[in-house]
Order: sequence, then C-alpha cells, then structure tokens
Amino acid sequence: MANMDKIREDIGFDSDEEEDSIRDIPSPETKPSHYGSLQPKMVGGKKTMGGSKKFMSMVDLAGAIESDSGASTPTSQGSAQDFQGPVMQQTVGTVYKPMKRSVSNLDFMQESQGMGAVPPMMATKRCAEDLLVVFDMDHTMVGDLVSLSDRDNIETNVPWVYWPEGKDHGLSPNFILPFLMRGMIRPGLLEYIKTLLTIGATIVVYTHSEERWASKVCAAMEKLAGCHFIKRIFSRMDCKDGHPDFTARKSLDFVCQEMRSDGYGWVELEKTVMFDDDGNAVNKAEQSRLVKVASYDYWEPCQWDEVVNEEMMARNPPDMGDMVRRSVVEWGIAPPSYIKVGKLTNEDSKRDARWAAQLQQKRQILLSYNKVARLDRVMYDLDEVFRGDMTNLESIPERSRTLLGKSVQPQSRRRT
Repeated sequence: MANMDKIREDIGFDSDEEEDSIRDIPSPETKPSHYGSLQPKMVGGKKTMGGSKKFMSMVDLAGAIESDSGASTPTSQGSAQDFQGPVMQQTVGTVYKPMKRSVSNLDFMQESQGMGAVPPMMATKRCAEDLLVVFDMDHTMVGDLVSLSDRDNIETNVPWVYWPEGKDHGLSPNFILPFLMRGMIRPGLLEYIKTLLTIGATIVVYTHSEERWASKVCAAMEKLAGCHFIKRIFSRMDCKDGHPDFTARKSLDFVCQEMRSDGYGWVELEKTVMFDDDGNAVNKAEQSRLVKVASYDYWEPCQWDEVVNEEMMARNPPDMGDMVRRSVVEWGIAPPSYIKVGKLTNEDSKRDARWAAQLQQKRQILLSYNKVARLDRVMYDLDEVFRGDMTNLESIPERSRTLLGKSVQPQSRRRT
C-alpha cells in the first residue's frame, strides 16, 4: 500500500503549479522501434500508422481481431524461449490477450475534461463522508497503458551501470500527462472525481499494476485534475500476488482493514463501493460492493528504445542487455530475431516480416478503436448516481449497476 503524500514528495510533484504550464508540455514523439514502414504518415492532413488508409468499421475490426490469433500481442513464436535467461515481468495491470468483441457503455462524448465548476445544488453538500470509493486503474480510470509501462519498466527496473547524461531515468508524471490529455484518461472521470470530493467521499486506487508505476500514473492524474484526490494506492503486492491466501485477485476486506489501521476508523465494507472492469476481481462475499464497468480501451504507442537502445546497452554489462532483449521479444514489441547474434537466416527474415505485419495490423486496430473509446459515458452515468439521493450509502453499488445497465452499449474491442 502506497501513501500518496510520500509518493508526491519522492517524485517532486506539486499540483499548485500554474495550470497553464500543463498546456505547454510537448507531446512525446511516438515512433515505432524497429520498422520505418510503421512510422506515422500524413494522409489528408492526418497521421496514420501506414498500411491501409481505410478506416475499418467496428464490425470489420472485430472480425479482424477474431480472425488474427495474434492481434492483441504479436508473439515471437517461441523465439524468446529458445534463449535461456531471465525475462522481466511487465509492470502494468493484467495484459489481456487476445482481444475479443464486447460491449462498452457509450452514448456521446462531452467536450469538457476539466474539473469544471461545482453545480450550485451540490456546493455545500458533504453527505458521503463515511463512503470509501475504490477505483481500479487500468481500463477503469485510464486506458491501455502497456506501451508506456513497458518503456518505464525497462528504464527503471534494470540496474543500469551506465545511463546517458541528461536523460530521464524512467517516465515521469509530466511525460505521462500529455497522453492523459489526448484521451488516455476516461471521459468524465475528472467531473466525477469533483462530485465525489464535493460530497466528502474518500478515494483510493486498487490496481494490479506494480506500485512504482501506478504511483506515477496516479500523480499524473492528480496533476491533470489540479488537486490531490487519491488517499492511498493499493497495488500488485496488495493483490493475490502478495497475499496467496486471498480467494480472489483483490480483497476489499483487506483494503478496509488497512484503511482503518491507517487512521480511517470509520471505514466499513458495507459503505464501500468498488469500480473495476474485472467482474471477478473480488470474492463472492464482496460482490455486492463491486460495480463492474465496461473496459476503457484507449491506446497509444510509445517507443520503448528511445533511451535504452543498442548503443546504450553496449556500455552496460552484457547480461543486462540480454535480459532486455529477451523481455521485449517475449512481450511482442521487438522482432523475433532481435535476440539473435550473428547473421539472420531466410526463416528469421520471414518470421520478422510476419511479426512486422502483425504489429502494424494490431496498431491500426487499436488506434481505430480510440474513436469509440472517446464516446465512453460510464463516468458521466456514475456521476449522475452520486448527484442523487445519498442518504443510503449501502445502496450505491446496486443503484450504479442499475443505471449502467440502462446505458447504450455499442461494441468495444474486447470482452471484459
């Protein structure tokens, strides 16, 4: 469990900076790692990821996904396993594969992404000071962060002996911020957070992502919101990974106990509500407190080898570079031959070509689905629930599920 005050101090985060400074942060360059043919191209004044210029319909996309067994993560067809050695574990929450057709609570997108003004009817209400709101992070508060987390993982979780002077060691909240501003943060989340703060609710994040990575993402969300709203972060080691006795991946009872021992003596399970895109995140006894939300699947690429490239790895012990090469091949973000030493065979070249084509198709699919993700209405619907009658806090999960069940549900890119 991470204390957000300590995290903010460690990373030097200060939300009291000028709000305009957020708009001055340049967007990071997001070019692919190895294949020039995958670089964004200008088509009709807009960037594309190469290949077909036709925008696929949702039905076409879903069919393409299901017909391509590697659409979610281009695999290396066992090539990484051909070379013995350690492979890094990804730090983001569960990496879903393969992508499937599913539904998402959508209607229309409202333009505002700022906190906005507090509605007059709610300005003085603090009717939910005994309410604990637990948010999952990946695919619930934010979209698909795997490309960013992979780069951060490589840069921060390897004990590099040499590091290029003047280069940041890992991704900072300021680096993540432009991704949030472009669509990585779920539409309506900031407005919903404002409502929760207005009624006095306490907010925590409970994610399967690794703690250090989750802390950076949460700090970036707070920077965008312009205020500190996350009281605690419960991360991967607060899940079944660190507690084998848990009967499900996460435990709300554990969260409540930890919060009480941390000074929030009023916390109780019956007045806790959890929002997660995984309907099986908690055990049967806690299901009544869980509100399953549609997966939010906005995605952007992020070049993993901008700093950790061959030149940089050559100035470090060989075992470090070898581990990184095995890892990126295993994760599907580098070609199968990337780990090989010496001249490539014809079969190696063919395998790399298949990998490149598969990666390009995956990126086209993911970027096309961003148009759907921008229409997501889940947080706006939940905000409506919390602007209503709050006299019975125990009924909030059921009321939330009821309202979400009435929402329009077009297709999204995978089953949740």
